[in-house]
Amino acid sequence: MAKSNWVAGSIITLTAAVLVVIVSPAVAQSSQPNDFVQRAGTKLTLSGAPFRYSGPNIEWLGLEGYGPHDPMGPRLPSHFEIDDAFDTAAEMGAKVVRAQTMGDTVGCGLCIEPTEGKFNDAAFQSTDYALAVARNHGMKLIIPLVGDCATCAGGGIGQYLAWEKRQNPQDFFTDAGVIAAYERHIDAVLNHLNPMTGLRYKDDPTIMAWENCNMCGILTMLSGGGASALGQVSAWGETIGAHIKQQDSHHLYLDTSGIYRVYPAVLDNKSTDLATFEFYPHWDILLGPNQPPTTAATFSHDAAAVTSHGKVFIVNEFGWDRTDWKTQQDFEQVLTTLAHDPNVSGDGYWALQAHLDNFGFQPIPADATNPIFAEHGECGEWWALYYPGVKTLVNSAEDMAVRAQQLRTHAYAMSGTELPKHRIPPRPVITSTVIVGLIAWRGSAGAVRYSVERNDAGSKEWKPICDRCATDADDPWADPHGTLGGVHYRVIAWNADGVASEPSDPR
Repeated sequence: MAKSNWVAGSIITLTAAVLVVIVSPAVAQSSQPNDFVQRAGTKLTLSGAPFRYSGPNIEWLGLEGYGPHDPMGPRLPSHFEIDDAFDTAAEMGAKVVRAQTMGDTVGCGLCIEPTEGKFNDAAFQSTDYALAVARNHGMKLIIPLVGDCATCAGGGIGQYLAWEKRQNPQDFFTDAGVIAAYERHIDAVLNHLNPMTGLRYKDDPTIMAWENCNMCGILTMLSGGGASALGQVSAWGETIGAHIKQQDSHHLYLDTSGIYRVYPAVLDNKSTDLATFEFYPHWDILLGPNQPPTTAATFSHDAAAVTSHGKVFIVNEFGWDRTDWKTQQDFEQVLTTLAHDPNVSGDGYWALQAHLDNFGFQPIPADATNPIFAEHGECGEWWALYYPGVKTLVNSAEDMAVRAQQLRTHAYAMSGTELPKHRIPPRPVITSTVIVGLIAWRGSAGAVRYSVERNDAGSKEWKPICDRCATDADDPWADPHGTLGGVHYRVIAWNADGVASEPSDPR
Protein backbone atom coordinates (compact mmCIF):
# COMPACT_ATOMS: atom_id res chain seq x y z
CA MET A 1 0.00 0.00 0.00
CA ALA A 2 2.88 2.36 0.64
CA LYS A 3 4.76 2.04 -2.64
CA SER A 4 3.19 4.57 -4.99
CA ASN A 5 1.06 7.70 -5.31
CA TRP A 6 -1.93 5.82 -6.75
CA VAL A 7 -4.35 7.52 -4.33
CA ALA A 8 -3.77 11.09 -5.48
CA GLY A 9 -3.69 10.11 -9.15
CA SER A 10 -6.93 8.13 -8.96
CA ILE A 11 -8.65 10.93 -7.06
CA ILE A 12 -7.69 13.62 -9.56
CA THR A 13 -8.85 11.52 -12.52
CA LEU A 14 -12.10 10.53 -10.86
CA THR A 15 -12.96 14.03 -9.65
CA ALA A 16 -12.61 15.45 -13.15
CA ALA A 17 -14.87 12.75 -14.56
CA VAL A 18 -17.51 13.09 -11.85
CA LEU A 19 -17.74 16.86 -12.24
CA VAL A 20 -18.71 16.36 -15.87
CA VAL A 21 -21.65 14.08 -15.11
CA ILE A 22 -23.06 15.60 -11.91
CA VAL A 23 -24.93 18.85 -12.16
CA SER A 24 -25.28 20.56 -8.81
CA PRO A 25 -28.61 22.07 -7.76
CA ALA A 26 -28.83 25.77 -8.45
CA VAL A 27 -29.14 26.90 -4.85
CA ALA A 28 -26.16 26.46 -2.55
CA GLN A 29 -26.73 26.29 1.18
CA SER A 30 -24.99 26.68 4.49
CA SER A 31 -25.98 25.15 7.81
CA GLN A 32 -27.02 27.57 10.51
CA PRO A 33 -26.36 26.09 13.95
CA ASN A 34 -29.25 27.95 15.57
CA ASP A 35 -31.89 27.10 12.97
CA PHE A 36 -33.99 23.96 12.80
CA VAL A 37 -34.35 22.02 9.57
CA GLN A 38 -37.99 22.33 8.53
CA ARG A 39 -40.33 20.68 6.06
CA ALA A 40 -42.04 22.60 3.28
CA GLY A 41 -44.31 20.07 1.61
CA THR A 42 -42.06 17.39 0.12
CA LYS A 43 -38.86 19.43 0.54
CA LEU A 44 -36.55 20.42 3.39
CA THR A 45 -35.53 23.97 4.22
CA LEU A 46 -32.96 25.57 6.49
CA SER A 47 -33.03 29.27 7.30
CA GLY A 48 -35.66 29.66 4.57
CA ALA A 49 -33.48 28.13 1.84
CA PRO A 50 -33.75 24.69 0.21
CA PHE A 51 -31.78 22.04 2.08
CA ARG A 52 -30.38 18.91 0.46
CA TYR A 53 -27.60 16.79 1.83
CA SER A 54 -25.49 13.69 1.72
CA GLY A 55 -23.51 12.32 4.62
CA PRO A 56 -22.44 9.23 6.50
CA ASN A 57 -23.99 6.93 9.00
CA ILE A 58 -21.67 6.91 12.02
CA GLU A 59 -23.35 4.27 14.12
CA TRP A 60 -21.04 4.32 17.14
CA LEU A 61 -21.04 8.01 18.17
CA GLY A 62 -23.08 7.27 21.29
CA LEU A 63 -21.75 3.82 22.09
CA GLU A 64 -19.25 1.55 20.35
CA GLY A 65 -19.67 -2.20 20.24
CA TYR A 66 -23.42 -2.08 20.87
CA GLY A 67 -24.24 -4.01 17.74
CA PRO A 68 -24.01 -6.01 15.70
CA HIS A 69 -21.64 -8.87 16.63
CA ASP A 70 -18.91 -7.03 18.51
CA PRO A 71 -17.01 -9.40 20.82
CA MET A 72 -15.44 -6.47 22.72
CA GLY A 73 -18.84 -5.40 23.96
CA PRO A 74 -20.16 -1.87 24.53
CA ARG A 75 -17.69 0.94 25.22
CA LEU A 76 -17.80 4.72 25.01
CA PRO A 77 -15.93 6.29 22.10
CA SER A 78 -13.14 8.73 22.93
CA HIS A 79 -13.42 12.42 22.22
CA PHE A 80 -10.70 12.03 19.61
CA GLU A 81 -12.62 9.31 17.76
CA ILE A 82 -15.68 11.57 17.65
CA ASP A 83 -13.61 14.58 16.56
CA ASP A 84 -11.89 12.56 13.86
CA ALA A 85 -15.18 11.17 12.55
CA PHE A 86 -16.69 14.64 12.18
CA ASP A 87 -13.48 16.03 10.70
CA THR A 88 -13.58 13.23 8.13
CA ALA A 89 -17.28 13.79 7.46
CA ALA A 90 -16.54 17.48 6.91
CA GLU A 91 -13.73 16.64 4.50
CA MET A 92 -16.25 14.47 2.63
CA GLY A 93 -18.78 17.31 2.37
CA ALA A 94 -21.35 16.01 4.86
CA LYS A 95 -24.24 18.19 6.00
CA VAL A 96 -26.10 15.51 7.97
CA VAL A 97 -24.92 12.53 10.01
CA ARG A 98 -27.14 9.67 11.14
CA ALA A 99 -25.99 8.18 14.44
CA GLN A 100 -27.95 5.19 15.62
CA THR A 101 -26.51 4.79 19.11
CA MET A 102 -27.02 8.41 20.12
CA GLY A 103 -30.59 7.71 21.16
CA ASP A 104 -31.44 4.03 21.19
CA THR A 105 -29.21 2.09 23.58
CA VAL A 106 -30.93 -0.26 26.06
CA GLY A 107 -30.07 -3.28 28.16
CA CYS A 108 -26.35 -2.82 28.95
CA GLY A 109 -24.38 -1.14 31.72
CA LEU A 110 -23.23 1.72 29.49
CA CYS A 111 -26.60 2.10 27.78
CA ILE A 112 -28.98 5.04 28.16
CA GLU A 113 -31.45 2.63 29.78
CA PRO A 114 -29.54 -0.24 31.44
CA THR A 115 -32.66 -1.70 33.04
CA GLU A 116 -36.28 -0.91 32.44
CA GLY A 117 -37.21 2.56 33.61
CA LYS A 118 -33.73 3.30 35.01
CA PHE A 119 -31.79 5.87 33.01
CA ASN A 120 -28.07 6.49 33.09
CA ASP A 121 -27.08 10.13 32.66
CA ALA A 122 -23.43 9.12 32.32
CA ALA A 123 -24.35 7.16 29.19
CA PHE A 124 -25.23 10.44 27.46
CA GLN A 125 -21.69 11.83 27.74
CA SER A 126 -20.58 10.69 24.27
CA THR A 127 -23.83 11.85 22.70
CA ASP A 128 -23.55 15.20 24.48
CA TYR A 129 -20.06 15.63 23.10
CA ALA A 130 -21.03 14.50 19.60
CA LEU A 131 -23.87 17.03 19.52
CA ALA A 132 -21.50 19.82 20.49
CA VAL A 133 -18.97 18.77 17.83
CA ALA A 134 -21.65 18.47 15.14
CA ARG A 135 -22.88 21.95 16.04
CA ASN A 136 -19.36 23.36 15.66
CA HIS A 137 -19.15 21.78 12.20
CA GLY A 138 -22.55 23.16 11.15
CA MET A 139 -23.90 19.63 10.68
CA LYS A 140 -27.29 18.22 11.53
CA LEU A 141 -28.07 14.83 13.07
CA ILE A 142 -30.66 12.13 12.54
CA ILE A 143 -31.10 10.17 15.78
CA PRO A 144 -32.94 6.82 15.84
CA LEU A 145 -34.72 5.91 19.05
CA VAL A 146 -34.70 2.11 18.75
CA GLY A 147 -32.36 0.03 16.65
CA ASP A 148 -29.90 -2.85 16.87
CA CYS A 149 -28.39 -4.43 19.95
CA ALA A 150 -25.74 -7.16 19.92
CA THR A 151 -26.94 -8.66 23.19
CA CYS A 152 -30.69 -8.59 22.57
CA ALA A 153 -32.73 -11.05 20.51
CA GLY A 154 -34.52 -9.12 17.80
CA GLY A 155 -32.44 -6.00 18.31
CA GLY A 156 -33.48 -3.22 20.65
CA ILE A 157 -37.09 -4.28 20.10
CA GLY A 158 -36.23 -7.59 21.75
CA GLN A 159 -35.11 -5.86 24.93
CA TYR A 160 -38.44 -4.09 25.37
CA LEU A 161 -40.27 -7.35 24.77
CA ALA A 162 -38.09 -9.11 27.35
CA TRP A 163 -38.68 -6.38 29.90
CA GLU A 164 -42.43 -6.67 29.45
CA LYS A 165 -42.30 -10.50 29.26
CA ARG A 166 -43.69 -10.63 25.74
CA GLN A 167 -42.47 -13.12 23.14
CA ASN A 168 -44.34 -12.18 19.97
CA PRO A 169 -42.39 -9.47 18.08
CA GLN A 170 -45.69 -7.99 16.88
CA ASP A 171 -46.42 -7.10 20.51
CA PHE A 172 -43.88 -4.28 20.18
CA PHE A 173 -46.42 -2.50 18.00
CA THR A 174 -49.62 -3.43 19.84
CA ASP A 175 -49.03 -4.12 23.53
CA ALA A 176 -49.82 -1.10 25.71
CA GLY A 177 -47.12 -1.97 28.26
CA VAL A 178 -44.39 -2.33 25.63
CA ILE A 179 -45.41 0.91 23.94
CA ALA A 180 -45.41 2.72 27.27
CA ALA A 181 -41.92 1.38 28.04
CA TYR A 182 -40.63 2.65 24.71
CA GLU A 183 -42.28 6.04 25.23
CA ARG A 184 -40.54 6.36 28.61
CA HIS A 185 -37.23 5.83 26.84
CA ILE A 186 -38.14 8.45 24.25
CA ASP A 187 -39.04 10.91 27.01
CA ALA A 188 -35.68 10.40 28.71
CA VAL A 189 -33.81 11.11 25.48
CA LEU A 190 -35.84 14.15 24.42
CA ASN A 191 -35.67 15.74 27.87
CA HIS A 192 -32.00 15.09 28.58
CA LEU A 193 -30.13 18.32 29.35
CA ASN A 194 -26.79 18.52 27.56
CA PRO A 195 -24.34 20.29 29.92
CA MET A 196 -22.07 21.12 26.97
CA THR A 197 -24.71 23.13 25.10
CA GLY A 198 -27.13 24.05 27.89
CA LEU A 199 -29.97 22.65 25.77
CA ARG A 200 -32.35 19.77 26.21
CA TYR A 201 -32.21 17.50 23.21
CA LYS A 202 -35.75 18.43 22.23
CA ASP A 203 -34.62 22.07 21.97
CA ASP A 204 -31.35 21.52 20.10
CA PRO A 205 -31.42 22.60 16.43
CA THR A 206 -28.36 20.43 15.74
CA ILE A 207 -30.80 17.53 15.64
CA MET A 208 -32.67 17.36 12.33
CA ALA A 209 -35.03 14.47 13.00
CA TRP A 210 -36.06 11.78 15.44
CA GLU A 211 -36.35 8.34 13.85
CA ASN A 212 -38.96 5.92 15.16
CA CYS A 213 -37.06 2.66 14.52
CA ASN A 214 -34.49 0.95 12.32
CA MET A 215 -36.59 -0.83 9.65
CA CYS A 216 -38.70 -2.43 12.38
CA GLY A 217 -41.55 -3.27 9.99
CA ILE A 218 -39.30 -5.77 8.24
CA LEU A 219 -40.00 -8.16 11.12
CA THR A 220 -43.68 -8.10 10.25
CA MET A 221 -43.05 -8.34 6.50
CA LEU A 222 -40.64 -11.28 6.73
CA SER A 223 -42.94 -13.18 9.08
CA GLY A 224 -45.72 -13.03 6.50
CA GLY A 225 -47.82 -10.45 8.27
CA GLY A 226 -50.74 -9.34 6.13
CA ALA A 227 -52.58 -6.06 5.84
CA SER A 228 -53.89 -6.26 9.40
CA ALA A 229 -50.43 -6.71 10.93
CA LEU A 230 -48.93 -4.03 8.69
CA GLY A 231 -51.75 -1.73 9.72
CA GLN A 232 -50.73 -2.27 13.33
CA VAL A 233 -47.18 -1.18 12.49
CA SER A 234 -48.57 1.89 10.74
CA ALA A 235 -50.81 2.77 13.68
CA TRP A 236 -47.83 2.34 16.03
CA GLY A 237 -45.82 4.73 13.88
CA GLU A 238 -48.48 7.39 14.27
CA THR A 239 -48.75 6.77 18.02
CA ILE A 240 -45.00 7.27 18.43
CA GLY A 241 -44.94 10.30 16.15
CA ALA A 242 -47.78 11.97 17.99
CA HIS A 243 -46.11 11.24 21.32
CA ILE A 244 -42.83 12.83 20.16
CA LYS A 245 -44.51 15.90 18.71
CA GLN A 246 -46.58 16.42 21.84
CA GLN A 247 -43.31 17.08 23.67
CA ASP A 248 -41.18 18.45 20.86
CA SER A 249 -42.58 20.99 18.43
CA HIS A 250 -39.23 21.69 16.79
CA HIS A 251 -37.95 18.53 15.20
CA LEU A 252 -38.98 16.46 12.22
CA TYR A 253 -40.31 12.92 12.62
CA LEU A 254 -38.84 10.21 10.41
CA ASP A 255 -40.66 6.95 9.76
CA THR A 256 -38.20 4.14 9.05
CA SER A 257 -40.62 1.27 9.60
CA GLY A 258 -39.86 0.31 6.00
CA ILE A 259 -43.36 -0.86 5.11
CA TYR A 260 -44.49 1.81 2.62
CA ARG A 261 -43.75 -0.40 -0.39
CA VAL A 262 -46.31 -2.99 0.71
CA TYR A 263 -48.53 -0.74 2.85
CA PRO A 264 -48.62 2.74 1.25
CA ALA A 265 -51.22 3.98 3.75
CA VAL A 266 -48.43 4.40 6.30
CA LEU A 267 -47.36 7.45 4.31
CA ASP A 268 -50.61 9.19 5.24
CA ASN A 269 -49.81 9.27 8.94
CA LYS A 270 -50.23 12.86 10.08
CA SER A 271 -47.15 12.99 12.31
CA THR A 272 -44.73 11.77 9.66
CA ASP A 273 -42.52 14.36 7.99
CA LEU A 274 -40.02 12.07 6.28
CA ALA A 275 -40.07 8.45 5.13
CA THR A 276 -37.23 6.24 4.05
CA PHE A 277 -36.00 2.76 3.20
CA GLU A 278 -32.56 1.16 3.30
CA PHE A 279 -31.01 0.31 -0.07
CA TYR A 280 -28.63 -2.62 -0.33
CA PRO A 281 -28.51 -4.89 -3.38
CA HIS A 282 -26.35 -6.99 -1.04
CA TRP A 283 -29.49 -7.89 0.94
CA ASP A 284 -32.04 -8.15 -1.89
CA ILE A 285 -32.33 -11.89 -1.31
CA LEU A 286 -33.75 -11.27 2.17
CA LEU A 287 -36.63 -9.19 0.79
CA GLY A 288 -37.93 -12.22 -1.12
CA PRO A 289 -38.75 -12.98 -4.75
CA ASN A 290 -41.71 -10.61 -4.88
CA GLN A 291 -39.50 -7.55 -4.42
CA PRO A 292 -37.72 -6.26 -7.56
CA PRO A 293 -33.92 -6.00 -7.42
CA THR A 294 -32.43 -2.77 -6.12
CA THR A 295 -31.06 -0.62 -8.94
CA ALA A 296 -30.42 3.08 -9.46
CA ALA A 297 -34.01 3.39 -10.66
CA THR A 298 -35.28 2.02 -7.33
CA PHE A 299 -34.35 5.26 -5.57
CA SER A 300 -36.43 7.39 -7.92
CA HIS A 301 -39.34 4.94 -7.82
CA ASP A 302 -39.47 5.08 -4.03
CA ALA A 303 -38.94 8.85 -3.98
CA ALA A 304 -41.93 9.35 -6.28
CA ALA A 305 -44.07 7.08 -4.13
CA VAL A 306 -43.25 8.90 -0.89
CA THR A 307 -43.57 12.43 -2.26
CA SER A 308 -46.88 11.56 -3.91
CA HIS A 309 -48.25 11.30 -0.37
CA GLY A 310 -46.86 14.73 0.52
CA LYS A 311 -43.91 13.50 2.59
CA VAL A 312 -40.18 14.14 2.27
CA PHE A 313 -38.14 11.25 0.90
CA ILE A 314 -34.61 10.59 2.12
CA VAL A 315 -32.29 7.60 1.82
CA ASN A 316 -31.31 6.68 5.36
CA GLU A 317 -28.83 3.99 4.39
CA PHE A 318 -27.33 2.85 1.13
CA GLY A 319 -24.40 0.60 0.37
CA TRP A 320 -21.33 1.96 -1.38
CA ASP A 321 -19.11 -1.07 -1.93
CA ARG A 322 -18.65 -3.64 -4.70
CA THR A 323 -21.03 -6.18 -3.13
CA ASP A 324 -23.78 -3.59 -3.65
CA TRP A 325 -22.61 -1.94 -6.88
CA LYS A 326 -20.17 -4.14 -8.76
CA THR A 327 -18.23 -1.40 -10.51
CA GLN A 328 -17.41 2.22 -9.82
CA GLN A 329 -19.46 3.09 -12.91
CA ASP A 330 -22.50 1.30 -11.43
CA PHE A 331 -22.03 3.27 -8.24
CA GLU A 332 -21.67 6.53 -10.14
CA GLN A 333 -25.01 5.89 -11.84
CA VAL A 334 -26.62 5.58 -8.40
CA LEU A 335 -25.06 8.82 -7.15
CA THR A 336 -26.01 10.68 -10.32
CA THR A 337 -29.60 9.46 -9.97
CA LEU A 338 -29.77 10.67 -6.37
CA ALA A 339 -28.25 14.05 -7.17
CA HIS A 340 -30.50 14.72 -10.15
CA ASP A 341 -33.81 13.59 -8.66
CA PRO A 342 -35.55 16.57 -7.01
CA ASN A 343 -37.71 14.16 -5.01
CA VAL A 344 -34.63 12.97 -3.10
CA SER A 345 -33.91 15.42 -0.29
CA GLY A 346 -30.97 13.62 1.27
CA ASP A 347 -29.01 10.41 1.54
CA GLY A 348 -26.64 8.65 3.92
CA TYR A 349 -24.13 5.90 3.16
CA TRP A 350 -23.32 3.09 5.57
CA ALA A 351 -20.96 3.46 7.42
CA LEU A 352 -17.98 5.68 8.34
CA GLN A 353 -15.20 4.66 10.74
CA ALA A 354 -12.50 6.81 12.37
CA HIS A 355 -8.90 6.78 13.54
CA LEU A 356 -8.02 5.44 16.96
CA ASP A 357 -6.37 7.52 19.67
CA ASN A 358 -3.04 5.75 19.51
CA PHE A 359 -2.48 4.75 15.87
CA GLY A 360 -4.31 3.33 12.90
CA PHE A 361 -8.05 2.97 12.43
CA GLN A 362 -10.86 1.54 14.51
CA PRO A 363 -11.13 -2.23 14.00
CA ILE A 364 -13.54 -3.52 11.40
CA PRO A 365 -16.98 -3.81 13.04
CA ALA A 366 -18.99 -7.03 12.85
CA ASP A 367 -15.79 -8.64 11.63
CA ALA A 368 -15.21 -12.11 10.21
CA THR A 369 -12.20 -14.09 9.07
CA ASN A 370 -14.01 -16.34 6.60
CA PRO A 371 -13.76 -14.62 3.18
CA ILE A 372 -17.05 -16.11 1.96
CA PHE A 373 -18.99 -14.93 5.01
CA ALA A 374 -17.16 -11.59 4.95
CA GLU A 375 -18.45 -10.96 1.43
CA HIS A 376 -21.97 -12.32 1.72
CA GLY A 377 -22.94 -12.04 5.40
CA GLU A 378 -23.41 -9.19 7.87
CA CYS A 379 -19.86 -7.93 8.10
CA GLY A 380 -17.99 -4.64 8.17
CA GLU A 381 -15.48 -6.14 5.77
CA TRP A 382 -17.80 -4.97 3.00
CA TRP A 383 -19.67 -2.00 4.47
CA ALA A 384 -17.20 -0.20 6.76
CA LEU A 385 -15.73 2.86 5.04
CA TYR A 386 -12.27 4.10 6.03
CA TYR A 387 -11.23 7.37 4.43
CA PRO A 388 -9.27 7.48 2.17
CA GLY A 389 -9.29 3.69 1.80
CA VAL A 390 -7.94 0.49 3.34
CA LYS A 391 -7.70 -3.10 2.23
CA THR A 392 -10.27 -5.52 3.67
CA LEU A 393 -11.22 -9.11 2.86
CA VAL A 394 -13.80 -7.73 0.43
CA ASN A 395 -12.52 -4.36 -0.80
CA SER A 396 -9.18 -3.24 -2.14
CA ALA A 397 -7.71 -0.03 -0.75
CA GLU A 398 -7.64 1.42 -4.26
CA ASP A 399 -11.34 0.76 -4.91
CA MET A 400 -12.40 2.05 -1.50
CA ALA A 401 -10.37 5.23 -2.06
CA VAL A 402 -12.02 5.94 -5.41
CA ARG A 403 -15.51 5.27 -4.07
CA ALA A 404 -14.84 7.53 -1.07
CA GLN A 405 -14.03 10.34 -3.49
CA GLN A 406 -17.19 9.59 -5.44
CA LEU A 407 -19.13 10.04 -2.20
CA ARG A 408 -17.30 13.29 -1.47
CA THR A 409 -18.09 14.76 -4.88
CA HIS A 410 -21.69 13.60 -4.55
CA ALA A 411 -22.12 15.30 -1.15
CA TYR A 412 -21.16 18.67 -2.59
CA ALA A 413 -23.45 18.10 -5.58
CA MET A 414 -26.37 17.34 -3.26
CA SER A 415 -25.86 20.52 -1.24
CA GLY A 416 -25.36 22.67 -4.32
CA THR A 417 -21.85 23.61 -3.26
CA GLU A 418 -18.84 23.88 -5.54
CA LEU A 419 -16.43 21.01 -5.05
CA PRO A 420 -13.56 22.48 -2.98
CA LYS A 421 -9.96 21.47 -2.65
CA HIS A 422 -9.24 18.85 -0.04
CA ARG A 423 -8.84 20.11 3.50
CA ILE A 424 -5.37 20.29 4.96
CA PRO A 425 -5.15 17.44 7.48
CA PRO A 426 -4.62 18.19 11.16
CA ARG A 427 -1.02 17.82 12.27
CA PRO A 428 -0.34 14.24 13.37
CA VAL A 429 0.50 13.40 16.97
CA ILE A 430 3.31 10.95 17.62
CA THR A 431 2.00 8.61 20.31
CA SER A 432 4.95 6.29 20.81
CA THR A 433 8.64 5.81 20.11
CA VAL A 434 9.10 3.44 23.05
CA ILE A 435 10.43 0.71 20.80
CA VAL A 436 13.57 2.22 19.32
CA GLY A 437 13.11 3.00 15.64
CA LEU A 438 9.37 2.22 15.63
CA ILE A 439 7.22 5.35 15.30
CA ALA A 440 3.49 5.36 15.99
CA TRP A 441 1.25 8.36 15.38
CA ARG A 442 -2.36 9.37 15.71
CA GLY A 443 -3.85 9.53 12.24
CA SER A 444 -5.05 12.75 10.62
CA ALA A 445 -8.51 13.11 9.09
CA GLY A 446 -8.22 13.36 5.32
CA ALA A 447 -4.61 12.22 5.13
CA VAL A 448 -3.77 9.89 2.24
CA ARG A 449 -0.02 9.66 2.93
CA TYR A 450 2.48 10.44 5.66
CA SER A 451 6.14 11.48 5.64
CA VAL A 452 8.53 10.79 8.48
CA GLU A 453 11.52 13.02 9.27
CA ARG A 454 14.42 12.25 11.58
CA ASN A 455 16.68 14.49 13.63
CA ASP A 456 19.90 12.83 14.85
CA ALA A 457 21.59 13.80 18.08
CA GLY A 458 23.70 16.91 17.62
CA SER A 459 22.14 17.79 14.25
CA LYS A 460 20.06 20.88 13.55
CA GLU A 461 18.49 19.48 10.38
CA TRP A 462 15.43 17.32 9.85
CA LYS A 463 16.19 14.56 7.36
CA PRO A 464 13.32 12.95 5.39
CA ILE A 465 13.52 9.18 5.80
CA CYS A 466 10.03 8.43 4.45
CA ASP A 467 8.80 10.74 1.69
CA ARG A 468 5.05 10.11 1.57
CA CYS A 469 5.80 6.41 1.83
CA ALA A 470 3.43 5.56 4.71
CA THR A 471 -0.32 5.28 5.16
CA ASP A 472 -2.44 4.60 8.23
CA ALA A 473 -2.03 0.90 7.43
CA ASP A 474 1.75 1.29 7.99
CA ASP A 475 1.35 2.95 11.39
CA PRO A 476 3.50 2.15 13.44
CA TRP A 477 6.31 2.64 10.94
CA ALA A 478 9.79 1.19 11.35
CA ASP A 479 12.83 3.35 10.71
CA PRO A 480 14.94 1.13 8.42
CA HIS A 481 18.13 2.82 9.62
CA GLY A 482 17.58 1.96 13.27
CA THR A 483 19.26 3.74 16.16
CA LEU A 484 20.44 3.30 19.72
CA GLY A 485 18.85 6.52 20.94
CA GLY A 486 19.27 10.27 20.90
CA VAL A 487 17.05 10.51 17.82
CA HIS A 488 13.85 12.50 17.39
CA TYR A 489 11.13 12.07 14.79
CA ARG A 490 8.29 14.10 13.38
CA VAL A 491 5.46 13.12 11.04
CA ILE A 492 3.73 15.11 8.28
CA ALA A 493 0.32 14.28 6.78
CA TRP A 494 -0.52 14.86 3.10
CA ASN A 495 -3.96 15.29 1.57
CA ALA A 496 -5.16 14.08 -1.83
CA ASP A 497 -4.11 17.37 -3.45
CA GLY A 498 -0.53 16.85 -2.31
CA VAL A 499 -0.73 19.56 0.36
CA ALA A 500 1.10 18.95 3.63
CA SER A 501 -0.05 19.45 7.21
CA GLU A 502 2.05 21.13 9.84
CA PRO A 503 4.67 18.72 11.18
CA SER A 504 3.89 16.90 14.40
CA ASP A 505 5.67 17.90 17.54
CA PRO A 506 9.03 16.13 17.69
CA ARG A 507 9.38 13.05 19.82
